[in-house]
Amino acid sequence: MNAVVQAFPTGRQDATSVIESIYLAAAQPALWQQVLEDLVALTVSRSSRLLIMDDSASDVLTSIKVNTDDAAHQRYVDHFVNCCPWRTELGRKRPGRLYSTYLHFSCDQKSFYRTEFFNDWAKGLDIHHGVCGTIDQAGGQTVQLLVQRTHDQGHYNEIETDAINSLIPHFRRALFINRTMAAEYAQRSAIAAAASRYRLPYILLGERGMVRWISPDAEALIQRGALPAPSGGMVQCELDVDTQRVNRMIRSCLGTAIGRTGSAGGDVLVRRQAGEPLRLIVTPIHPEGECSEWMPRSGGFAAVFIYDPSMMPKIDQAALAALYGMTEAEARAATAVALGDSLEEIARDCGISVHTVRTQLKAAMRKTGAHRQAALTRQILLSPACRAESALPA
Repeated sequence: MNAVVQAFPTGRQDATSVIESIYLAAAQPALWQQVLEDLVALTVSRSSRLLIMDDSASDVLTSIKVNTDDAAHQRYVDHFVNCCPWRTELGRKRPGRLYSTYLHFSCDQKSFYRTEFFNDWAKGLDIHHGVCGTIDQAGGQTVQLLVQRTHDQGHYNEIETDAINSLIPHFRRALFINRTMAAEYAQRSAIAAAASRYRLPYILLGERGMVRWISPDAEALIQRGALPAPSGGMVQCELDVDTQRVNRMIRSCLGTAIGRTGSAGGDVLVRRQAGEPLRLIVTPIHPEGECSEWMPRSGGFAAVFIYDPSMMPKIDQAALAALYGMTEAEARAATAVALGDSLEEIARDCGISVHTVRTQLKAAMRKTGAHRQAALTRQILLSPACRAESALPA
């Protein structure tokens, strides 16, 4: 606070307001706008922007601004962000503080006035001076703060730059709280999405395939020895080759969850020393909504659903028929396939020919969009018509 009062003698009350606004924004991200407005007033500046960028600080993911109109800001995001004469040098400077464009960069003021950045963007906005810097880096995101002045307001001197930097630790704490709240919200949403859409015991995975949540049913299966407990935070199987296949599919689904790949997941039959193989169904999870548009989610989720054939699931054939518009016979054949019966067994049990069973399954696959019997089985086991026998003690 003393550094701020020394640099801006009339700003004691304004400095208190800025700090209060920062911590209010920690709980209510919409208030970052007020933080920037208070900061501009305190530092006798023209405008300010707070940018969340990708890990290389080359693309703006989202931002908050004051005193820069939407069109000018969009031109900055689309093109001029990487024309800024200080950007490359800023990437080599120590993060956690701001630097005066007049004092701390190799591009002097005369050189700045000859750049495309000034002549095609900053000049029309009367932006001549600034302080800028990377104030936070975490979760694959870079946060940069920029404050600008007009020609008449003059450059930021050392005392003023130090005063603004005395506020940066408060920004960092508030951003940490924002990020923590967003991560917790995303995980709760992913758990709710997995639990509401599917009926099998499941393990939820987050960034790098680390286990983030184990449903009570899945925990009971692990305690019963049906599946090894996670090791090093990763899903484990009895055989290393199965562990590698499952975790490879998990990583592929995590890529889908954040839009980098298009894998819809798949099934892995996991062998066991005792008992039939488990079927692990791996799928991306897409939680609904964001905690805050300001703090975009940095990672996705995947889930491993566990089908233990010794715990025969209950499939409501009427619900299955209604869900996909199947006939009663199609739903019966699809259910039998999902439970592991062969075409011959279905034909024998129903008193019909194998040819008729095959025709019914083709109709069921067409109506569910499945192209193979394995995909049909996966879709039925993950549908609301399927409910696994509880692994929890009675």
